Amino acid sequence: MQSIPQTEATFVNVGAPKAQPNQQILKPATPFPGRVLIVEDEAELAEVLEYNLMRSGFDVVIAADGLEACRLIGREKPDLILLDLMLPLLDGWEICRMLRTHEDPLMARIPIIMLSAMGTAADRLKGYHLGADLYLPKPYVIKEVVLKTRQLIEKRHEYLALTAKMTAFERWDSLQENWQQVLFHELKNQLMIISGMARRLSDEGSLTRTSAQGYVSHIQKSSHYLETLAKNYLLVRRLEENSYQLQGESVRLCILFEELDALFTPVAQQSSCNLRFASVGDESLQLHPVGIKIILSSLIDNALKYSSAGAEVVVSTEFSAHKGEIRVSDNGPGIAPAERQKVFEKFYRSGHQQNGPAGSGLGLYMARTLAESMGARLILAETSSPGCSFRLQFPRRRAECEPS
Repeated sequence: MQSIPQTEATFVNVGAPKAQPNQQILKPATPFPGRVLIVEDEAELAEVLEYNLMRSGFDVVIAADGLEACRLIGREKPDLILLDLMLPLLDGWEICRMLRTHEDPLMARIPIIMLSAMGTAADRLKGYHLGADLYLPKPYVIKEVVLKTRQLIEKRHEYLALTAKMTAFERWDSLQENWQQVLFHELKNQLMIISGMARRLSDEGSLTRTSAQGYVSHIQKSSHYLETLAKNYLLVRRLEENSYQLQGESVRLCILFEELDALFTPVAQQSSCNLRFASVGDESLQLHPVGIKIILSSLIDNALKYSSAGAEVVVSTEFSAHKGEIRVSDNGPGIAPAERQKVFEKFYRSGHQQNGPAGSGLGLYMARTLAESMGARLILAETSSPGCSFRLQFPRRRAECEPS
């Protein structure tokens, strides 16, 4: 166990302590409304407070000196502190000052009720000046302590809930802005392509049948791309409205791989690449069916786009009892070390593209966003062989691990 220096106090996170005569961690029999740290060097007073708080359903932690209190604050993260002032090793004034100046705002706002025999007006004012929420001189009324403890903890829980909602709102607002930028950026690009192809189609004098078919193909591809992009944008909006989690459904990998094979084999043939899907048997996963298809489509599309003729793209899997991994690997030119950390950034385009049209810089960005929304991770793995290996990693639920 980490030792606590006798000359300096700090709030630290350490392992569970050995049993000490002056420190107990008691658990209530019923669900508790909050955790209370009692910092009191008089054992009888601490026991009376502990007994009454436990009867009211609170989880109780006791420290008998100032340094022990600092250690327990860092480890237990109490919802409220009942703080005596005249303590061994480190007094309550200093504990209060340290807590109120803590760098973590949630720690710094832990409610403090000072309980002290020092009951002069000057002492009370000093306590409030240092940041105490309440100052009760000894002898205090136990019922009042319990009541004020409950009220202050309820206010803290309300504050924490409000903070969580504000954080979620800010994240949602930021994501909305990002995706609108993505949508409008690509809308402009693809409309320029469609407009250019349409102008060429209108030039009847120099138009051949072959070139006309090529222009029509470009228009169809751009239209399909915009349709897909719009669907993905709406999907991201729905997942954000559902607390950033895409709801999982049973997805049979063999069927998913068959759909992807049918979709991308023609693309691979046009690029003179070999696309291969490893056998997965009858494996099923609890993932969002549209989300996983978009992710794998983006990875396969990227691999084919950046690979030269004759390259091989392999989609494979690896499973253990607790996690699964889907890999999209290729033996193409790979990604330069300086770019490996940037490929998931919005609008980022690799400078080492070998084949195909310029990328939009959106595929990997959307893929990682969707992966995180399904509770998964999308990484670019380090490999000793040439090429890239993107890996979608996700936890396996118990039902997925049981034989059907």
